[in-house]
Amino acid sequence: MDVDVTNPQTLDLEIGPILFLPYSHPRAGSVCLGMPKEIKFLSAENIYGESWKDLSSDQIDDSLLEMLNVLVGRLLNAHFGEQSAYVMGLPTVLYGEPEREANSEHQVYRFQINNLAFFLAWAEVNP
Repeated sequence: MDVDVTNPQTLDLEIGPILFLPYSHPRAGSVCLGMPKEIKFLSAENIYGESWKDLSSDQIDDSLLEMLNVLVGRLLNAHFGEQSAYVMGLPTVLYGEPEREANSEHQVYRFQINNLAFFLAWAEVNP
């Protein structure tokens, strides 16, 4: 399975609920992950090893939120350094875009896998 970074202007996203995880130390920020249902179902199937149709919606959400938790932990280690302590909030499912913090820097990374587009948005309050 190849994941390609794509040109943001050429990407048409059909995203459902957004996975969101805030962090508060050493700087406040958040990471959002938006994926179409096809990628969410495929990810949940790979985590549980069974068809998404046999999983409850809570199981699907929990598996994706745990995946986001691991991903953000790795990103924060790379961003702040392996020896830095950071504080993450609870990952949640949002049914709309999160509010943007004043004085924050916002970056969106868009990707494509099997002709399905998804994004990762990272916002961090400027020091």
